[in-house]
Amino acid sequence: MARKLLIEHADVQGIASYDVYRKHGGYASVEKALKTMSPDEVVEEVKKSGLRGRGGAGFPTGMKWSFLAKPEGVERHLVCNADESEPGTFKDRYLMEKLPHLLIEGMITSSYALGARRSYIYIRGEFMYVLRILEKAIAEAYANGMLGKNILGSGYDLDLVVTPGGGAYICGEETALLESLEGKRGNPRMKPPFPAVKGLWGNPTVVNNVESIAAVVPIVNEGGEAYAKIGIERSTGTKLISASGNLVRPGVYEIELGLSVEE
Repeated sequence: MARKLLIEHADVQGIASYDVYRKHGGYASVEKALKTMSPDEVVEEVKKSGLRGRGGAGFPTGMKWSFLAKPEGVERHLVCNADESEPGTFKDRYLMEKLPHLLIEGMITSSYALGARRSYIYIRGEFMYVLRILEKAIAEAYANGMLGKNILGSGYDLDLVVTPGGGAYICGEETALLESLEGKRGNPRMKPPFPAVKGLWGNPTVVNNVESIAAVVPIVNEGGEAYAKIGIERSTGTKLISASGNLVRPGVYEIELGLSVEE
C-alpha cells in the first residue's frame, strides 16, 4: 500500500476542526519551522525533497521559491492557486473540504520560508461552500495563535486571506489569477517580468497549487531527504489523483509516484 502523507486522516470525524486536527499532529510543521529552522533552511528542505509542482507544470517547487526576489523593504506574497477547473479534476477541492487546516498549515510554513507576511488563497468562485469551510478554519487558526501577530512567540507575523474568483477558466493561469486577485479582468500578463520579481500589487510573489503547498507539511515534518525516497527518479513523493468516469470506486486517491496506470 502507498504511504498517505496528505489524506491519511481525511475520514477522521471532525478533522476539519482545529482541535481534532491538532490532536492528530496538525501544525507540527509550523512549530518545527518557526522554532527550530530559518526560512532558508525550510527552502533547502523543499529543494532536497524534489517536490515538483502539483498543479500540472511539474516545475521544482524549491527552485521556484529560490527565484523569489528579496529587495530591501519590499513586501512579498505567497498565493495559493485553488482555481481548480480542469474537467474531471477535484483533488484540490477534496483536500480543502476535508482537511482545510492542512492547507492553512502549509500556507503558514511556506509563507515563513518565503518571508511573506500577507498571503492569499484564490479559490474558484463555484466553490463557495468550500470557501466557507476555509474561512471557518482560518478563524480558528487566528483564535489559536497560528495566524496573526507573533505566531508561537517566534516574532513572525502572517495574515491569510481567502478570495473567490469569478469562475473564469483562464484564471487558473498564474498571472491572470494575480490580475483577478487585484480586482481586474483576469487576463494573462506578458512575461517577463515574472511574478517572482513583480507579481501581486507589483511585489515579488510565488504562486503554488493547493496540493503543492499541502505537501510542504510532511516535507518539513519528516525531512526533505526522507520525502525524496518516495516515488521514482525525479518524480518524488506521493500524488493525489482524481478518479472519475466509468469506475467501480471513483474518488480521490493518494498514490506513490511511479505507480503504473494499469495498476
